[in-house]
Order: sequence, then C-alpha cells, then structure tokens
Amino acid sequence: MTLMKVCGVTNVDDAIMVSRYADYVGVIVMSKVATPRLVDLGVARDIANSVGYRKPVAVVEGVDLKSAVDLASRLGFPVVQYHGMVDIDGLRMARKYGLRIAPVINYNDEHGLSRITELVDHDDVEYVLIDAPKVGYKSFEHGLKIPIDVVRRFGGVNKVGFAGGINPSNVGVILRYRPYLIDVSSGVESSPGRKDEKLVRRLYEVIKNGG
Repeated sequence: MTLMKVCGVTNVDDAIMVSRYADYVGVIVMSKVATPRLVDLGVARDIANSVGYRKPVAVVEGVDLKSAVDLASRLGFPVVQYHGMVDIDGLRMARKYGLRIAPVINYNDEHGLSRITELVDHDDVEYVLIDAPKVGYKSFEHGLKIPIDVVRRFGGVNKVGFAGGINPSNVGVILRYRPYLIDVSSGVESSPGRKDEKLVRRLYEVIKNGG
C-alpha cells in the first residue's frame, strides 16, 4: 500500500494525532522560504519524541547536508528530508550519524530526476520526494502543483513519493499510478500549520482503499 506522510506539523498534539494515521510525521526545522510551519527547535525535539513507532522526519532547507544531518541528529530525528544536492559521500556521512536521507527533487529539475534511479537504489535513502517549487509554483490538473506526466513517469518506482497540492479530494488521481508515498501538508489543514483530523483521516482512508 502507498505510504502516507503528513508534513508541516507544528505541535505535539497534532503530531500525536497524525501518527495514528500517517507513516511519517514531517517537521520543518529549517527553511529559506518563510512559512508558518517552521517550528522552534525545542518544539521539534518534543515532536520527535512524541510520535512513537511512526517515523518523525526533519525537513531541512538552506544549509549544507552535513549541517542538516547534524541538526536532525541533535533533535532526535531518524530521517532528514533534505532540499539540496545529495551525493554518495553525503549518504555515507549520514550513516555515521545513524540517519537516513530523503532527498527532495523539484519536478522541473531534469538533472535531479535523472538521478532518481541511482538514489533509490542506495540503502541509506529512505525515499525520494518529487515536489513543486515553494516559490513560483504553477497549478496543474485537479489542482495539483506537479504535472501528471511526472507522476505517470515515476509512479510505481520504488521509494519515490510525490508532494504538491495534494489533498483528500485529488489524491485518487495520484494513486492511479501506484506511488510509493504521498506527502500532504496544507491539504489536511484547518489553518496554516494546524492539522485537521477529519481531513487526515479522510486522506488515510482514500489511500488505504487505493483511491
């Protein structure tokens, strides 16, 4: 079954709720783009310690990979979702910290997309996320922020997930292509940074039932 990640969790109560449904709980601990979902590092540590057997994910952007891995390790996260260049040396470095990497590639980065096969074959990669740019993104079919052509191209590829404008109403379109993982943030919110359990549950049910 397709795995589910809810990103942009900003507080412990939401994290515990989300962990009842999602396989991954994403927490933005560093971002170069202003967002109401960026959390204080103390809160991030509390969230990482609160979600039990579900995997907390530190989302990091704007620093080099070593700094990202060091930060995630200090906060108690086992996975770093990293917006930036990831190479084999970086993956080996993360292994020394006991962490796994989830590289993020924009759908319009053809060079990055061409490296997906190499990345997913590496044991230290948790997943690869194809996402939309955070600034200057476009809207595509069904309100998605990623083109269906890209989903069709990489759907069904092991360890490849998708993010960008996904919500309980349109996730079925993505599920047609058998993705490894679905990543949702604003699509399950009642307000920026506040997750809505009804929407999270609805998303979970659609994914569980295969669309």
